[in-house]
Amino acid sequence: MSLFSTQEQLTVISYGFYASCSSPLPQHAPPLSLSLRHSFQTRCGFLEYIFGLINSWCSASQLLLVLTQTATTC
Repeated sequence: MSLFSTQEQLTVISYGFYASCSSPLPQHAPPLSLSLRHSFQTRCGFLEYIFGLINSWCSASQLLLVLTQTATTC
């Protein structure tokens, strides 16, 4: 049994992918905790927007089904 819901797992996967594509912090960055908090809020807003678009096209269960079928056929 998973500790996280499917939506939370998809969010974590997408957040990890998005975080890996983001640019590094500027040289004169504020303290790390403030940067991470602001960055996390910005990314969460971005993810909410993306998941909103995806949800308008298909349900989360359909998306999960496609992802699992793709993962098992590779």
